[in-house]
Amino acid sequence: MKYEPIEALLKSASQYFEVFFIQENIKSPIRLVDTRIGLIGFLILVILSISTFSPNKLFFILFNLFLLIILSKIPVYLYIKRVGLMPLFIFTIMLPQVFLSSLEYALLFTFRVFLAVSFLIVFTLTNPFKEILNTLRFYKIPEILVLTLSFTYSYTYLVFNELYRILVARESRRFNNKSYRKIWNEGGELLGMFFIKVYERGEDIHLARISRGYNHMAYQVKFEKFNLVPNLIFIFYIALITVGWMII
Repeated sequence: MKYEPIEALLKSASQYFEVFFIQENIKSPIRLVDTRIGLIGFLILVILSISTFSPNKLFFILFNLFLLIILSKIPVYLYIKRVGLMPLFIFTIMLPQVFLSSLEYALLFTFRVFLAVSFLIVFTLTNPFKEILNTLRFYKIPEILVLTLSFTYSYTYLVFNELYRILVARESRRFNNKSYRKIWNEGGELLGMFFIKVYERGEDIHLARISRGYNHMAYQVKFEKFNLVPNLIFIFYIALITVGWMII
């Protein structure tokens, strides 16, 4: 059997993104922080991450990222599994900038995006997705945008899950060596089958939702009891990072 790097890459990528979008339930001290306050705090950290090209400021943010992961009691293996090949993927996209600008620019840009994505990963690991959606509704984000985010989250997992299943099925049914022309022709057929299966599964899921009473109406989720002390500590921590970022 011929080794197909493109197919192997697609299989690895689909498996990675399938894991990336799985909602985890982690018992973390950050769960004591109100999601409405946590969302603003993490958005500030994301903005600080992407608002500078200064190595000193970026390493200061990196230090606080690791400190936040430790304080949140997030398993390191779980964080690594989520962030995975993200830096390499971002750097690959930035490769043209190595020739157009400089290697330093490409590395710093990758570093910035890596930090921003890492904070979003920490936030989603420590807060249920339904509470995040309800927080967006609390801040009066248009309902159509909240629904779009909800459907995107649901169906993105579906897309990568279906792609991985198709690639595994194709690999298990191929026993003989084929020419690369034949492989590319089969790749076109696989792409068409992939879109058809994703459409069919998406339609089945939507019909299943409707049969269970889904009517596009927003459902209310009660927030956890507001604890003053953890929220004040979190606000103070974010304020310290912001001041430190400005001083450096």
